Amino acid sequence: MVSKINRPTNLNVGLTGVDRWTKQDDVHLPEETRAHPLFLPEPRPLDQILKRETLDERLARDVVPSSLTKELLEPSVLTATRKKLAERLLEAGMRAPDIARDRILAGAALLDEEVAMDSEVQEALAALLRG
Repeated sequence: MVSKINRPTNLNVGLTGVDRWTKQDDVHLPEETRAHPLFLPEPRPLDQILKRETLDERLARDVVPSSLTKELLEPSVLTATRKKLAERLLEAGMRAPDIARDRILAGAALLDEEVAMDSEVQEALAALLRG
C-alpha cells in the first residue's frame, strides 16, 4: 500500500526581483520637513554614567562638607574645637531641664571620648615616626 505524504512542492516562493520600478514607487517620505530639535548628548550626565565615583570619593564628598574651613582639618585645631565644644555642652547640660540634660551630657561625653582617641592616635603616630 502506498501512502501519500503532503510534501511542499516548491520552496522557492517569494520576491526575487523587481521588474517594473517607477519613480512614484520610491516616494514614501514627505518632501517638506520641518526643523527638528538637534539632539546632542549632554557630556556631564554621560560622564556620571561612564565614569562613576569610587566609594572613597563618594564618602569624602558626603562626610566632609564643602563649606568647611581648611584650618579645622588640622588635628590640633580639631582637638581644641572638640574640647571647647565639650565644655560648652557640659555648661548647657547643667542648665537644661531633666529630659534634655541626659542627651546633652551624652553628647559631651562623646566629644570627650573623641578627644581621648585623638590623643591616643597622636601618641601612636609619634611612636611610629620615632621607629
